[in-house]
Amino acid sequence: MPKKLYTEIYETLKKEIQTNVYQPKSSLPREEDLSARFDVTRNTVRRALKQLQEEGLVYAVKGRGVVVLEPVRSDQVVFSANNSEGFQGLRSFPQNKFIQELDTDVLSFKEIMIDEKTANLTSFNINDKAFYLERLRLFDGKGLAIDHSYFRADALKGFTREDAEGSVYQYIRDNNLFKVAAQRSISSVVSASQRDNEVLELGSLNCVGSLIKFVYTDAGSLFEYTETRYVPNNFAMLGFQYY
Repeated sequence: MPKKLYTEIYETLKKEIQTNVYQPKSSLPREEDLSARFDVTRNTVRRALKQLQEEGLVYAVKGRGVVVLEPVRSDQVVFSANNSEGFQGLRSFPQNKFIQELDTDVLSFKEIMIDEKTANLTSFNINDKAFYLERLRLFDGKGLAIDHSYFRADALKGFTREDAEGSVYQYIRDNNLFKVAAQRSISSVVSASQRDNEVLELGSLNCVGSLIKFVYTDAGSLFEYTETRYVPNNFAMLGFQYY
């Protein structure tokens, strides 16, 4: 059997948890058994189990192994500030199974030169070339979030508007550009702007949730600044703390 990356092991185990192959309060196989099953080292298995634990699906209990936790139900879209899979990565959360369609409408796509104002916003350097993207995120046809993104142009060679309609992170992986290594994020609630009211289904709300992230390559370079502004009633940020 060919060797599997920890992400593939994570996806396989997560699917098996979601389909009750491993039921709540039951234990996953031991690390050595999973290592043999997937033909990988125990360290690779541990990385997959760590990802499952960070999403609140399992918990390592001393003396019992890794236990499957009972699911939590919610009618809000669950997301994590640490999501490295982009918009479509929202499907990875079992709480979001109620979403039928996730679509993106690229409202703006242009290559710009970073000026002083934009440099202060993004932490990019003045005179850097960057792609600016404004993308409306549609959940079952409803505009519930909008991304304002800046990507360093030299990091996304050959990038087009058509690529922006898909996943930027998938474009990076498909073209072997670099590894997305780390991000810093800031979460807050802010007053709704005129633009928010134009494109988001805010109803009577006068505020939006705001998630700002600064994303780095494995060379330590800052390549992305994105602010996601979203309808707060429809979203819940996932956090899982273990002791």
